Amino acid sequence: MSNSDILNIIKDGLMDSIPNLNYDAIKLNSHLKNDLGIDSLSSMFFLTYLEDNIQGFEVNPDTIEARHFNTLQTIYDYVMGSLSLVTTEVE
Repeated sequence: MSNSDILNIIKDGLMDSIPNLNYDAIKLNSHLKNDLGIDSLSSMFFLTYLEDNIQGFEVNPDTIEARHFNTLQTIYDYVMGSLSLVTTEVE
């Protein structure tokens, strides 16, 4: 699974978890709460979606922090770090 595949799964997860979200609004620097409207309930759905759709990814309650939910880039970095892959900024 490539980095861009993982990024697309994350975007799809946001679309699946946040009502009325426009796909074009999802950018790497989009703030998940302020720009996209994620809340605590949709966060849980989102993380479950990621676990179900990214092979080998599991949320670790000991490592996930609020800062991982700042932007699309920070959640991408968390997922990539959890998969023990080298994180790079995707354009």
